[in-house]
Amino acid sequence: MRRRVLLGVLAAVLSVVLSGCASAHHDPGAGVRLVPWDGAVPAQLQASAMAAAPTCRASALKVVGGGFRFAAALSGGTGELTLRNAGPHACRLTGRPDVRVVGAVPAPGQRQLPLPAQPPAFPAVAPPDTALEAVPPGSGVTLGVDWRNWCVPRTTRIPVPPKALRVTLSGGGGTVDAGYNAVPSCDTAGADSTVGVRPFQPAPLAATPPWSATFLQASVVPLSGSAQLTAARGSTARFAVQLHNPSTAPLSFARCPLVIEMLAPAGRPEAHQLNCGAAGEIPAGGSLRFEMRIVIPADAPTGANGLFWELDPTGSQGPEVVSRIVVSR
Repeated sequence: MRRRVLLGVLAAVLSVVLSGCASAHHDPGAGVRLVPWDGAVPAQLQASAMAAAPTCRASALKVVGGGFRFAAALSGGTGELTLRNAGPHACRLTGRPDVRVVGAVPAPGQRQLPLPAQPPAFPAVAPPDTALEAVPPGSGVTLGVDWRNWCVPRTTRIPVPPKALRVTLSGGGGTVDAGYNAVPSCDTAGADSTVGVRPFQPAPLAATPPWSATFLQASVVPLSGSAQLTAARGSTARFAVQLHNPSTAPLSFARCPLVIEMLAPAGRPEAHQLNCGAAGEIPAGGSLRFEMRIVIPADAPTGANGLFWELDPTGSQGPEVVSRIVVSR
């Protein structure tokens, strides 16, 4: 599901940036009340105030699901493993572990390569990295791996496939064996198999029930009065998202949804809490505008950048709106 969403996002980026079209050019319902930005950080995404916990032991970690699930890449496969803290206390799980493919007979040589951390695919929402310092019981972490070039040496016997991918924790924390769903192809005969390993990251928030059964419509509106959104590198852009309630009943904010937004291609997903306290309700057939903000990375390319915004990313995953921000130096 996340892979399908990510591909859709990338396709939308190309469409928005290349065509130059954006919903920000359309301003339906001028004069609609603006709900101000309050900058509230969702409780589940706040940095932990707990002191660093003892290092996680392998005996306290449980593999979620079937282990690594590899999706085909340009070469080999890219997969992710989720480990849950099944122990009674919080523990620390940081850094990059050692990962080896074990149990294959015969087996090619192996090399491990360090890879940089990678943010979760839009619209997944994950806690800050500080959550790794004290992973609560029941919470999870993810480990990303890129596996390439599995070339089994010639043999007269029937080859035995790998038993598992073995994750060795740093600091003598022990090992965890995880299953897998696929073996990469042999791209270069005689060459080593490579296992690229990313650092541990907090697992995305679990799915929640939709915050409302009412279907809303969304559009991005500039706050500057201009026809398009503009911002400079390294700044924080301000804009509004207009939510329209086309139903015949008013919509209240009895439960406040999250918002996820991202600037592409250089930005990272940002999660915020909608300012429901100041919203009241959206009347039947009416609209409200919510002030929003997003960080423009210092390395964002100049010109048109894709802007993605989605309401209730862990629940109804919508409405979603795609626009653009024209970035200047």
